[in-house]
Amino acid sequence: MKKALGALVLVAVLFGAAVWNVRHVHRFTGELTRQVETARTLWSRGDDQGALSQLYGALEDWHAGENYTHVFIRHAETDAVTDAFYDAAAAIANGETGAGCALDRLEAHLRSIDSMEHVTLRSVF
Repeated sequence: MKKALGALVLVAVLFGAAVWNVRHVHRFTGELTRQVETARTLWSRGDDQGALSQLYGALEDWHAGENYTHVFIRHAETDAVTDAFYDAAAAIANGETGAGCALDRLEAHLRSIDSMEHVTLRSVF
């Protein structure tokens, strides 16, 4: 009986940790996505410096979360987001017309990280 109770407690702790992880990733990527959307709004209004400032602030937040992201998210995904941040910043700084596409790519990477963390029956079985 004690072993069964111990196993049940362990399963509950693991389930709780998984739920916390999903919520944390959702909040983290959601805030970054909001910052990127603000950068896009500033860029579309012609405020390249404001957009860059907003984007670099989001990048700092992304780097601040590296201890977490490099443990719980695949390295290829974290590298793709980091690259997308730098690509978007370079496109804005260089006045490229493709800056909107670079921002789209960054937002897509952030959304994909959030969606990958959601538990579904297909991801379990």
